[in-house]
Amino acid sequence: MGERLRHLRHLVGRFFASLFAREPVPGEVARVRAILTPPEFAVWVAMPRADRAESLATLHRLPPEVAADDRWAAAALLHDAGKGSANLGTFGRVLATARGRVGDPARVGGRAGRYLHHAEIGADLLGSAGARAEVVAWAATHHEPSQWPVASIPEDVCAALAAADGEKVGSLR
Repeated sequence: MGERLRHLRHLVGRFFASLFAREPVPGEVARVRAILTPPEFAVWVAMPRADRAESLATLHRLPPEVAADDRWAAAALLHDAGKGSANLGTFGRVLATARGRVGDPARVGGRAGRYLHHAEIGADLLGSAGARAEVVAWAATHHEPSQWPVASIPEDVCAALAAADGEKVGSLR
């Protein structure tokens, strides 16, 4: 399947998952609390429902040997922590994504711009909250394979985290 078609399929899947996202059940919340540090958990709880649901789906898609390390599980749970800062619903996010694809994402401002720059915003948020360095580093670089491996995150873990998030993982360079 072509790269563009694969990416479109990924985005359509995320759209419907976001529309129908449910609150995590108490057992899932307990698992997240056990993985995250208290400051990280506070950030996760503040994330919009759809982002928390997607974070759990990303965690569930991690290979067991990667998910067994709380640093990598936390990175999976918190990589999109900055998306909520845009205060956009599902349809607003679709429009922001389309604006970023059509033009220069660096020139998109307002809430759409905040959404498109969620990686940097999330890394800042997590750093300010006192999250672990690996969690902050993954939030900052999860859409930038050219920056992998990042300090303290091995390349194979970057690849596993990206694949669990539905990103293309081939040659990381």
